[in-house]
Amino acid sequence: MDNSPMTDLFRAFGMLSLAVLCACAEKRHPLDLHLEQLRPNTVSALPELGWPAGTLLCPMTVYQSELHGAQPPADSVNAFLARKKFLGEEGRWSLMVVKPATQGDAGIEHLMIRRAKKFDVINEPEMLARDAGAVPAGFAMKTCVPVEQARILVLPEQGNHRKLIVFGTQ
Repeated sequence: MDNSPMTDLFRAFGMLSLAVLCACAEKRHPLDLHLEQLRPNTVSALPELGWPAGTLLCPMTVYQSELHGAQPPADSVNAFLARKKFLGEEGRWSLMVVKPATQGDAGIEHLMIRRAKKFDVINEPEMLARDAGAVPAGFAMKTCVPVEQARILVLPEQGNHRKLIVFGTQ
C-alpha cells in the first residue's frame, strides 16, 4: 500500500468530496418518508408530525400554484404563494400547512414533496372518480383537512407507475 503524500492527499480529497455530497443531499420531510411506505388500497392516519390540533393540510398537485375554492385558508395561502412568487412545477407537489391562531406568513408552511417515481397527489373529485374506481366507505376527499382528522387514501399505481395519494377524512 502506497503511503505517499500524494496518495494521502487524494484520499483526503475523496473523503471531503463524499462529505460535501452527503451534506448537499436533499433532506426528506418525515411525511414524505411516511407516504413512501404506504401500500395501495389503504387508508392511513398521519404519524405524529408535531403540528398543533386545528392545523389544516392542503395538498396541491404538480403545476398548481394556488388553492382552489373559497375555504377560509385559501385567501391567506394564495397571498403567501403570490408573495413567494411560487409556480407549481412538474417535479414536485405541495402540501400547505396552515397552523391555527397565527397571523400572516408565520403560520403557513409550504412543503414541497418530490414526485420522482413514487406518488402523485389528487385533490379534485373528478380526478378521484376517474382514477380511483371505488373509494372506501366513509372516506371523503377534502381540499384542506384538519391534521387530527386527516387520512390518506392510497390508490394503486396507474400507467405512470406512481401511487396516487388523496387527503381526506374517514
